[in-house]
Amino acid sequence: MNDTSRIGLATTVEERAPLRVWALTGVLLLFCIFAVIDRTVIAMLVDPIRADLGINDTQISLLLGVAYAFAYALGALPMGYLVDRLPRRWVLFAAVSLWGLAEASCGLATGFVTLFIARAALGLFESPLHPAAHSMIADSFPRRQLATAMSIYSTGNQIGTGLALIVGGVVVHALSQYETVTLPLVGSVKPWQLAFIVTGLPGLGIAFLILLFREPSRGAHKAVGSRSLGPGAAGSWQELWAFVRRRWRVFLTFSVVFGGMNIVNGGLIKWQPSYMSRFFHLNPAEYGMALGLIYGVAGVAGLIISGVIIDRMYAKGRQDAHLEYYLAAVVLSTPLVLWALLTDDIRVFFGLIWIAKFATVNFLGIAAALVQMIAPPQLRGRLSAIFFLMIVSLLGASLGPLVPAVISDYVLHDEIRLGRAMAITLLVFASLAVAMMLWGRKHVRDAISEAESWTTARPGHH
Repeated sequence: MNDTSRIGLATTVEERAPLRVWALTGVLLLFCIFAVIDRTVIAMLVDPIRADLGINDTQISLLLGVAYAFAYALGALPMGYLVDRLPRRWVLFAAVSLWGLAEASCGLATGFVTLFIARAALGLFESPLHPAAHSMIADSFPRRQLATAMSIYSTGNQIGTGLALIVGGVVVHALSQYETVTLPLVGSVKPWQLAFIVTGLPGLGIAFLILLFREPSRGAHKAVGSRSLGPGAAGSWQELWAFVRRRWRVFLTFSVVFGGMNIVNGGLIKWQPSYMSRFFHLNPAEYGMALGLIYGVAGVAGLIISGVIIDRMYAKGRQDAHLEYYLAAVVLSTPLVLWALLTDDIRVFFGLIWIAKFATVNFLGIAAALVQMIAPPQLRGRLSAIFFLMIVSLLGASLGPLVPAVISDYVLHDEIRLGRAMAITLLVFASLAVAMMLWGRKHVRDAISEAESWTTARPGHH
């Protein structure tokens, strides 16, 4: 038996291998769900936090985005290096445990500064998740199934957001009648503090699930004539920066397209609950359930279907299938979302957002698959970290909540019509994304062609 037939969890034709691969993906999906719940539930707590801490929307946006995002960015490359160097399951075990503690510590915060620090700790400890998960998935699936696998993993973003909105809405509404809640060992806490504690503590238990799986060997799509990459193998930093410099046009395309749209997406996720409350006068249970179902049903269905369609397009030889699909999604959905954000009819709003969410999906699965398809196996962790540093942290998570808040506070001077601020944000960044996709498709095709030229298919996947 040769080396390539012994690589990873899904590298042979053994009957149990696919089940183990999907089970691993399921655990990674669970981690993703909890990560999204932990960083998103604060969106349901904006008004009570504002009231208790006496801060405005721009300051809240720092808690929603900047605190989390800059710590995430700070940890991205060092954590990506650990992902490339150490067993990824142990990196994930530590990360899930620590971010659970960080989320729970948000519930112990009594002021803006302490809550900012706790949110920063959450961002730092969540930063290894996607690089480790993407690297493990890429080493466990053939290229022709990678978009589907990444899309299924990325449904965690939709499911987690949906659960954060639904459960958070119900809890906040139910506890709104109480001034404080008394907990053993902790004492009296505000209802919004309790929400952080309840969402954070489960991380300490689910972290152990990753230890049920063995570490996938690196380099499932091994370069022709290259060495076999074991669990501890990692490319040098010189290799990393040389690859980034050579493919700078591809990374520029990814940053503008997916970073810009993540600014839009981050603003929508973080500010829609407050918009529903202020403009449509819904209570947390009402808008939490409605928005949660949109993300949890329409978002998940659209994400899985998009992954299957993209993989079929790619299998037919369309190397830019990922960007081609997303270009169509952005062009079709942008007018719908603009209409939704400018309407005064709550039924029209929810109907349009439902359709747009299904069509646009969460692009992170598409984008992550592209990064892994062009990345050399020994650099996957750090390249994924660079991608998430730019797309998720420096652009999406930090500017997503901040841009609409600044437009609302300092341009429109109207905190009620947050929808107009989000609409302006969408119009600007969707236009940039479309222009950049049209420019960058050729460079992405070239990068994928090169990656295909130095990879070999695994036995059983021809």
